Amino acid sequence: MRADEFVRGAVEWVAIRDAVRRAYPTDTSALCTTVCALYREFAWGHLLFHKEQYAPAVVRLRSVCEGTLKIVLPASELIPPSRSEVLAFAAAIRARCRSAVLARYPAAFDSLQRPKTRFRRSA
Repeated sequence: MRADEFVRGAVEWVAIRDAVRRAYPTDTSALCTTVCALYREFAWGHLLFHKEQYAPAVVRLRSVCEGTLKIVLPASELIPPSRSEVLAFAAAIRARCRSAVLARYPAAFDSLQRPKTRFRRSA
């Protein structure tokens, strides 16, 4: 797992945000607003991660995913997460968010031209 998982998520979501805005220019729903702002959450996660604030990094992403995107995540443990657990969580959240957004905004992903290979997660 790479330490730049949050940066990779932010970069990916900037591309997805732009594609959603192009494909659905009149959508002003809360979901669209969240999708368009998700890159900021990954950027904040990156800053918190590098300050070794692992729990707040996880809490921010979890609240966005469970709140607006309605992604059901497993219950969190009370033990503060480790560095590797946070990186695994960030990778899993990217994949789950991508799936949720793909289901709602398929035309945006069509314009990205093969997002599964373009945004492939490296090991």
